[in-house]
Amino acid sequence: MRETDRPARIGFGPVTDANSFEQSGRKVARELESFHGFECGFFSWNPFRLDELQEFDALVFIKYLPELRTMRALGDAGKVMLLDYQDTFLCPSVYEDATWRRMLKHVRYYPWERRDLKRFSLLDGCLVCSPLLEKVVRRAGTEPVHLPRQIYNDANEGSFKQASDAVDGVTLYWTGVWLNQPQNDPVLPVLRRLHDNHGCRILYDTDRVGEHDWIEYRMFDNDTWAEDILDADIAFRWRDTSNLQRFKDANKVQGYMAAGLPAVVCPTHSERAVIRHGETGFFAETVDEFEEIMLRLVKDPQLRSRVGTAAHEHVWRHSSLKVHVEHIRDCLHRLLAERKGVTP
Repeated sequence: MRETDRPARIGFGPVTDANSFEQSGRKVARELESFHGFECGFFSWNPFRLDELQEFDALVFIKYLPELRTMRALGDAGKVMLLDYQDTFLCPSVYEDATWRRMLKHVRYYPWERRDLKRFSLLDGCLVCSPLLEKVVRRAGTEPVHLPRQIYNDANEGSFKQASDAVDGVTLYWTGVWLNQPQNDPVLPVLRRLHDNHGCRILYDTDRVGEHDWIEYRMFDNDTWAEDILDADIAFRWRDTSNLQRFKDANKVQGYMAAGLPAVVCPTHSERAVIRHGETGFFAETVDEFEEIMLRLVKDPQLRSRVGTAAHEHVWRHSSLKVHVEHIRDCLHRLLAERKGVTP
């Protein structure tokens, strides 16, 4: 076989136990190989090995990048390099909209930022799902590649929540790591009132038991999540106001919607692009709004059913693994063709 006839070798990594690698590494690789002209594999880290990375024509780094010297060697060898942003953090200054704040942070963190900005400049693109992140990525010195983030809980396409008629004992649901549990502190009094006054079950699928005896802490299991989530009636997503949270993707909320749950969300920019307020979910900008919407949903089974069904239909129609991978495929075709000096 001539070199020009062989499939393009695409590497995904680094291999980790994180859900982000399972979803955006293994799942995406399997789907990409269903398209003609691609052969996929995986690479490790701690440390990244240049000889292993060199085996691929293009590399998709999921959240983590090699050191500058390794990336320079890959660039010299003509390798295409993409960063899948997920919920990584680039460097402090690029998240600031105000020019003076951006400059101050760049000066303050200059040694760190100087090194990282050099690495970002070697990338051929950064995969992002939020339009808000596009200008952030450009400030970091690379090109954004916008794409819809795939749905993680695939089994819920055909197995999703059928809303009950209950108005007592309704289950309110959140999922996330223990480190993010304190983000719910502002709405804890609301959840406690719903628990005490309306018999609501407050369920966290998480990785560590918290401090409140009226919250049920269940250990998250990615293998059973699509089934476990169906125990819920209403999902919620609260967060702090940090830049890290402001630029989050909508993957968690998409998971709620994919399972047919009405979700009440303190929204990021990306979540505003996914949810239609009042139709496929709800936005709550304040704690009072959060309580008002949650009470409506608890007391109105028909509203839960209508919004949950619309959310399920909408998210599976507009976001899917296939659509996500088609964007990546087109990007790789273009970049690999540019490397060879031909029109894609």
